Amino acid sequence: MPALKDAVTSNLTLGSAILFLVTAGVVYRVGIVIYRLFFHPLASFPGPKLYAASHLPFLTQNMLLGTFTKDTVKLHEKYGPIVRISPNRLAVDGSLAWSEVFSRRPHQPEYEKTIEAYGLPGRMGIFPAYRDDHRRQRRLMAHAFSEGALTEQEGFIKHYVDLLIARLGEQARAGNVLDMTRWFNYFTFDVIGELAFGDPFYSLEKSNYHPWVAMLFQTIKAGAKLNFLSQYPVLRPLLFFMIDKKDIEKKIESDNLAREKTDKRLALGSDTRKDFMTYILRNNKDGKGMNHEEIHVNARALIIAGSETTATALCGLTFHLTRTPEVYRILTEEIRNAFTSEEEIDMKSTARLQYLHACLEETLRIYPPAAETPPRISPGDYIDGRFVPKGTYISVYQWATHHSPRNFTDPDAFKPQRFLPEAHPLHEARYASDNKASFRPFAAGPRDCIGKNLAYAEMRLVVARFLWNFDVALEPGQDDWVAGQRAFNVYDKGPLLVRLRPREHKLVDA
Repeated sequence: MPALKDAVTSNLTLGSAILFLVTAGVVYRVGIVIYRLFFHPLASFPGPKLYAASHLPFLTQNMLLGTFTKDTVKLHEKYGPIVRISPNRLAVDGSLAWSEVFSRRPHQPEYEKTIEAYGLPGRMGIFPAYRDDHRRQRRLMAHAFSEGALTEQEGFIKHYVDLLIARLGEQARAGNVLDMTRWFNYFTFDVIGELAFGDPFYSLEKSNYHPWVAMLFQTIKAGAKLNFLSQYPVLRPLLFFMIDKKDIEKKIESDNLAREKTDKRLALGSDTRKDFMTYILRNNKDGKGMNHEEIHVNARALIIAGSETTATALCGLTFHLTRTPEVYRILTEEIRNAFTSEEEIDMKSTARLQYLHACLEETLRIYPPAAETPPRISPGDYIDGRFVPKGTYISVYQWATHHSPRNFTDPDAFKPQRFLPEAHPLHEARYASDNKASFRPFAAGPRDCIGKNLAYAEMRLVVARFLWNFDVALEPGQDDWVAGQRAFNVYDKGPLLVRLRPREHKLVDA
């Protein structure tokens, strides 16, 4: 009997301990929720209570489901220009954030970028670097993106435009349906590979993705899952179940290949070519340049930043042109009437096409290629008169900013005329009240996109040559191409299927 009594007592003690731990855990979690809802420094900011109580809703929608970017439109409509979307994160409309968060802040603490948005080693590389390191690296890289450098690089770009048009012509004459998502990616990756590594990916030549590029796309979603799990240390053991081991191996292989390509280009020195490395190496002196590892990291980052977003914009313009026949007609006529031969179409001549520029701007507005501007961290500062505590994450969702009726008339309609100058015959006064200051497709301030001039030049040249050579029609069943997309830092676009009909003139030979 004593043994039975001891066993019962032991079981009761164990049961009581478990009950106590469970109760304590519940009380602790409830306490955290109460604190976040009513006593947290961000408690007074509007937003869904569920989002304020837990990180899970935001992280799940943003990193696992890819739905959050487009959901921000309704959040801002309901709660205003500043919305609490997580216990320690605010979504701020671009009409406020560009000037108050992203602008140059001399003699004031900077809103630093977060590390996890990039998946880079610490603060290595120009994108997440602290202010002084960013200035040093940007000053060096600016030479590679100057107007003079762009002029010298035009020959590279034109070669790949020629090749793109030739390959599209072959497919068009064969009567094939084309996936423009793939073809525009082939082009942009070949160009940026040539400019960053001195070695293209040969995607246009082979009409297929280079294995490195294919690996890059495959690891983006895996990176989003890793980012999600990194927010919850208790869930990290689930990495073995949620992340395919092959994805991790591909990520390592991708990094190694980028390193090999960079080393191969560095070995050529600064006198053999007119690409990014030429300008970086020429000015990489006096201890004010970049070390070897920084060059590696930045080369890989430039491949992603300089390809996917430009290809996304080209796809977006193609989609919206084919769904707005009047805009398509006007743009096609502008391009075909501006030149007497295809040889006249270059970076300088296309810069004069006002309606083309307006179409590009409207594409970047209605379908911003960067799904989310990488978050900034508040140094402890005021936004729109309200104090935002130090350490608060600030996100700008350009989709919400650009689709807000507070910023743009007819925000969901593709209306290039909103970006035409007043003197243009197609300018419409009803769009004069649009808040153009909220339109910053390449971000704003000292950390805006260093390659925006290259992106505009590429897009103008590709679109002008594309519409000079082909009539374009969207395949049936593609009307929800944008609506069905999810965003994991970049859009999961899916195929954009079109048919091309060659115009009656000689196509460019590759």
